[in-house]
Amino acid sequence: MLRLFIIFFLFFNFSTKVFSDEEETIVLPDIEIQSSIGDRTRLTPGSTNYVGREKMDKSRGLTVGETLEEIPGVISEIDDGDTRKANFGVRGAHSRRSRKISVYEDYNPLNFAPYTDPTTHYIPPDERIAGIEVIKGSGQLTHGPQTMHGIINFLNHRPPKEGEGKIITSFGESNIGPRQQYHVRYGRDFGRIGNWQAMFTRHDNRGPVEGDIIDYNDYFLNGDIEIGSNQKLAVTLNYNHEDSEYHEGGYGLAQYVGNPEIGNNRMFDDTYEMDIVRTSLAHSYFASDTLKIDTNFYYNFVTRQRWSQTDNESAGLVIREDIDCDDEGERVDRKAAVTNASCGYKNTPRRYHTAGIETRFYKDLSLFGLSNNLKYGAKFEFEKIERKARITGSDKKQKGTQFTEDEYAKSSEDAEVYALALYFEDDIQASDKLILTPGLRYESYYLIHNDRDKNDGAGENGKNANNYTSYEKDEYILLPGLGFTYEHNNVNQIYGGVHMGMAPPAVGDAGYRQISNLKSQKSFNFELGVINSNFEDKYGLTFETAAFRTVERNRPVKSSLRTTGTGSTLKNIGTTFTDGLEFSANWDQSKYSKNSRNWFANISYSFMYPKLKTHQKGERSSDDAGSVVIVDDIYENDIPFVPRHKGLITVGYGVPNKWDVSTTARYRGEYFTDIDNSKGIGQAGRFGQVDDHWLINARGNYTVSQWNNSTFYLSLTNIADTVYISSISAEGLKVGNGRSIMTGLEYNF
Repeated sequence: MLRLFIIFFLFFNFSTKVFSDEEETIVLPDIEIQSSIGDRTRLTPGSTNYVGREKMDKSRGLTVGETLEEIPGVISEIDDGDTRKANFGVRGAHSRRSRKISVYEDYNPLNFAPYTDPTTHYIPPDERIAGIEVIKGSGQLTHGPQTMHGIINFLNHRPPKEGEGKIITSFGESNIGPRQQYHVRYGRDFGRIGNWQAMFTRHDNRGPVEGDIIDYNDYFLNGDIEIGSNQKLAVTLNYNHEDSEYHEGGYGLAQYVGNPEIGNNRMFDDTYEMDIVRTSLAHSYFASDTLKIDTNFYYNFVTRQRWSQTDNESAGLVIREDIDCDDEGERVDRKAAVTNASCGYKNTPRRYHTAGIETRFYKDLSLFGLSNNLKYGAKFEFEKIERKARITGSDKKQKGTQFTEDEYAKSSEDAEVYALALYFEDDIQASDKLILTPGLRYESYYLIHNDRDKNDGAGENGKNANNYTSYEKDEYILLPGLGFTYEHNNVNQIYGGVHMGMAPPAVGDAGYRQISNLKSQKSFNFELGVINSNFEDKYGLTFETAAFRTVERNRPVKSSLRTTGTGSTLKNIGTTFTDGLEFSANWDQSKYSKNSRNWFANISYSFMYPKLKTHQKGERSSDDAGSVVIVDDIYENDIPFVPRHKGLITVGYGVPNKWDVSTTARYRGEYFTDIDNSKGIGQAGRFGQVDDHWLINARGNYTVSQWNNSTFYLSLTNIADTVYISSISAEGLKVGNGRSIMTGLEYNF
């Protein structure tokens, strides 16, 4: 570890000394992102998409996931009705808990432990998001550690310069029950020092399954403080408390076919509790008109309690068809010969501490007669993870009691991670039309892990350790990249690039015990894209097309994802290829028409061809009972969880800035969930082929100029009430949201 600290210290100290003699006083510029889907952040190489608040308000998605699905190459699986569990995938990444991409809020990590347990159970509420940025090309190299597929960054509203506020109230009904959402924010200046803003958001929404309730309160405070004429400090403090009646598990095929709305038959005391504290201090120093230094410190703390009323999760949620627990904790058998199931609390508590400091340098200079915009920096991150599994050991629920820290735990583990990343990126103006962007990222991390299994009742309070293990692991990886942007006639852009990416082994995929035997995933990423604005002035039409290839090595998968039985050990299987094509187009009649009422439309489509390029055959579990069959070679099988087709089309009509109505048709193609590419759905809902589906949504907005441009809106989601599978995992299958209707008011003051 001493090496990491020395490298970080020398890097930072050298950079500071080089530029310390430049002390010109300058006025801080105001920077605002002005873009929409299809536009690119100018100096970010490769494919970049941005969805602004205006676009989000116009589309009125029921969840943030629906908004992200408008971007080509992005997949969102909704298993809780509100996208709280953040199942996002980009360009072939498995979407489960967003473990294979980097998720940020104002470029502070939302992955709970980015290097070893990047599970994401939280995203900011839709109401306080100013925009969403998705980077899929070589521009990922200045972020990380997940750099194989893409990053998603949620941008919060910045404090206003003058006093202003907003109240958002929305109410509605889903096929399961009511939905209620509230948001209040107010901000203003505090003298000449700077600006502040406070936001409060509450959601009380029913999920897609009877009994599921997503209930949380979110408190957010941010401020911009001027320090002299050339320094600024941005402060953020966020607290989120979730107390949901929700179970992460899914359910079996029979339950889905019988009554998908009843679903997993969640028991009355299955709950999901989570507290999140996030804070950051971001300092910007404009050393001169050619040098800017940003330093950001962040700290995230997450504690999660997941309570289940039965202690038999390992047997699969199909058991819920067989037993129930009454309000006194007594077992009720619904079928004969029910075994291995008892009523009693089970809890899987987890805690995450993530702290980091990152310094970025932005330097404009001339080298060899060429203009250079240089960005380089260093990030140090510390993570501490605690994972436990605890049960009462009793057939009767201990109503009203809570576990203490020293009570019986079946298993527990903790880990500490020390990580250092160094990177640089340089935008070289090779000609009037061509910008070349070489980049390089160095990733290193050091893991200390302690694992303890305990015998049932062994020793005093079951504390005697059985199978205690401890190990250390470190990795050092160098990731180069090269991007380019070529402008033609000021209306067309050609961009592309190649870069290496990585993803450390994730605990959610393998568990700590297997991580020690797994290598980090690595990828070679290629892309080429075109942005065409030739027809915008005359026809209001713009479009973007991008082709890409991701060659991935060391992908960790089970020999079968079907059961926890034979062949459940993870291993790096070799090479996978994901070839893809992305297309988006926007048409707005108001760009060229003098009419007060105008049509508008947008199209988004993604095609992916995901293939396993490794040979593997032999015995694997064939069903949930654990029987074994011989399967054929998996070579050229589809990569699990990657649909080949995804698209949408939106058509609307209205008066700009006054009113609009629109409807959207969304399509998700079929995909497999195991490397054997099994047809159909297994009885426990843990593997199989997920069918394709269409969803139809509609919405309308009406703005009242006399009320400070306040807006009434109405949105309808899944109008046909289509029943479809949203996701499949080892816990079973999940259904998507049914028909929902929401109405709301955004009042500005």
